[in-house]
Amino acid sequence: MLQWQPLALPFVAAAIASLLAARMVWRRRQETPAIAALVVTMLGLAQWSGTTAIGMSGTTLRMQAFFLDGIYPGVCAAVAGIFCHAQAMADRRWTWSPRRYWWLFVEPVFIVVSVATNPWHHLFRDGYQLVGEPAGLRSIPGPLFWIHTYYSYALLGAAAFLLLRGAWRASPVHRRRFVWPVLGGLFPAVGNVLSVWIMPHGRSVDLTSIFFLATAGAFWWALQRSALPDVLPVAFGHVVETIDDAVLVVDRRHRIVQLNPAAEALLRRAVPDAPRQLVGEELPEPVAELRLPLDEAGRGQRVLRLAAAEVDVDVRTAPLTDARGICIGWVLVARDVTESLRLRRAMEHQQAELERQRAEAVAANGALHQQLELVERLRRELAEQATRDPLTGLFNRRKLVDVLQREVPERLAAGDPVSLLMMDVDRFKGVNDTHGHAVGDAVLIRMAQALSPGVRPRELLARYGGEEFVIVLPGVGAAEARERAEEWRARCALVEVDGAAGTKVSTTMSIGLVTADGGAVVRVEELLAAADAALYEAKAGGRDRVVTAGPRSRAQQPAIA
Repeated sequence: MLQWQPLALPFVAAAIASLLAARMVWRRRQETPAIAALVVTMLGLAQWSGTTAIGMSGTTLRMQAFFLDGIYPGVCAAVAGIFCHAQAMADRRWTWSPRRYWWLFVEPVFIVVSVATNPWHHLFRDGYQLVGEPAGLRSIPGPLFWIHTYYSYALLGAAAFLLLRGAWRASPVHRRRFVWPVLGGLFPAVGNVLSVWIMPHGRSVDLTSIFFLATAGAFWWALQRSALPDVLPVAFGHVVETIDDAVLVVDRRHRIVQLNPAAEALLRRAVPDAPRQLVGEELPEPVAELRLPLDEAGRGQRVLRLAAAEVDVDVRTAPLTDARGICIGWVLVARDVTESLRLRRAMEHQQAELERQRAEAVAANGALHQQLELVERLRRELAEQATRDPLTGLFNRRKLVDVLQREVPERLAAGDPVSLLMMDVDRFKGVNDTHGHAVGDAVLIRMAQALSPGVRPRELLARYGGEEFVIVLPGVGAAEARERAEEWRARCALVEVDGAAGTKVSTTMSIGLVTADGGAVVRVEELLAAADAALYEAKAGGRDRVVTAGPRSRAQQPAIA
């Protein structure tokens, strides 16, 4: 039987709020393990609060005791979820592994079994009483209850430490993503301390669940402020450790301050008898050539031959300066280009040989005419293979036109829509004029890197020319193309490169979008002209925006930088 219990209302509200929060975040559970752990936490809180509300409404001691003991699956799930959430926030590479985190199951299983068997041993609760009107349950905790409490506090304390340490190490833009879980968990933690330690006598009311409403409020704030952990920072050291290029930091005395695994492998290959600990040692004599590109005035680049290692390396250097602008050392990035140089020399030799054969064939009689045609065909095939832009590594305009003329009509004839995005870096001429073409090239490279991850198989990203890029999206309608264009625009707005005198250079991207419906007969020139007109409108409308080609788009407009 149930009774009217006003104190149960806050618990019902907390359960509903937790379920709503879990529902909102469930759709994004694949983005990062931190979000998946958050779902587990909110479901655990919902079970905890809901079971407490039902138990408080019972009229018998047995019913209230049964539901009081029934909260512990939710309690354990919430605590474990908070800990896993903190782990995933602190380390972007963290993933859930039952083999590695099996110990998280031990305490919950032990507690659930202890609660279920409590009538035989009374080690978890020593007794129950009904007090007050309407009747409320008061329990007498046993030693296993205190073990569970201390264990939960320890796990939550470890989670708070991980989050606060992550906030301390993170940049300001990421800091709130670490702070809001700590603030959200602070309210129920205070409620638990009040319930367990401050009000141990009289009628027992678990304030922890009531304070979950504040946690739900913090979750709502995180949604409104885009502070959920869907975008977490990756420790820059992890990136440097995983790249194949050798990265070294040396001081003014050419002593090694820091190096990544690729750099250590290169040095030990060149100097087999190098000391076990390279940090603090001066660059060994067999690799002294690395000191040649070092220049306090600016960046340097040179291809060097490390004779001891029998490798050619492309070394790029940048000076490190202190707050006063005084050079205190250099960053060296070395890439093994031995194979690429060998291939280039082989290709040059092959090209020279082809030219020689062509010259001989031209001068030869008619019997050599067939050989001349073969050489010429080989030369044309080599030229046709050059479909990549040398600066960005993207497909070039030749490849783009080929795809537009060959594949787009086929997709339209098959009934599939085709969308085309024409993109232009805003104020790119100003970047070149202010910071130089090297910085401008760096901007283009970083823009290409920002666009590439969103391109799916059978789609094409190409450098159209200058600071213009084109993306062809076969089978993508106008609505989806618009959504993806906004994602690319936002990603490009985050691009930042080093400019002159240590400044940071950033810019934005304007995008013109056109969609041809399935079955339409559209010429390539018309498709490009419509996208270019929409791009102009994006420029004229203030830049850093996406404009879809429509009736107001104009085919011919003067260019805007």
